[in-house]
Amino acid sequence: MSDKPESTGTGHPTPAEEVLEPVSADLRALITVANGQPMSLGEIEQHLKDRGYALLVLFLAAPFLIPNIPGLSVPFGVAIALIGLAFMLRRRPRLPAFVLRKKVEFATLQKVITFASRLMARLELHMKPRLSFLVAGPVMTSLFGLGIVSAGFFLALPLPIPLTNTLPAFSIIFLITGILCRDGLMILAGHILAVASWAYLGVWIYFGARLLPWLHARWDALWNWVRHWF
Repeated sequence: MSDKPESTGTGHPTPAEEVLEPVSADLRALITVANGQPMSLGEIEQHLKDRGYALLVLFLAAPFLIPNIPGLSVPFGVAIALIGLAFMLRRRPRLPAFVLRKKVEFATLQKVITFASRLMARLELHMKPRLSFLVAGPVMTSLFGLGIVSAGFFLALPLPIPLTNTLPAFSIIFLITGILCRDGLMILAGHILAVASWAYLGVWIYFGARLLPWLHARWDALWNWVRHWF
């Protein structure tokens, strides 16, 4: 994991050039930096960006896998999508002010970091450089960014559907860990999960469109029965 790939020639490092080793240790360092106080997303960005925006995306995706952390879906999803767009265009990410001002309470920060660092520590045991053609090169970098954009946009949608956060969040985590550790197999799994996320939503929309008229008809029948007797 220590050898850096060749640059894309754009003057901007690809996500795989911003290698983090180990990822879990960098995440845990945020707890020390916070020192029991809330941190804005801008402050978190300042701490993590020197080690790569990919790690910031990993931090932003983790809350979507933890229950009972409200209020982060839209700003975190937007931030993920914008960083993914920058990856896709091979540019340095720039987040809007309203996203950077979003405060994360220390208790939430601690919960997210603890979960994410444990997850990463387990994933790191199985990571290794492989399928390098899925990691290197401008085309693969842009495809990686597209996967992050897709999943981030999905997470920003306030959907009242079970498990709609789980698949795209794992997609992002697999993509990010794959690019950081140059594990093409993880990147492939991340892309598959991104496609599966939209397929899952499509299934809900398809059956929901069929179910709503049926429910409406049943309600009308029940209401007419009640009116007949009362």
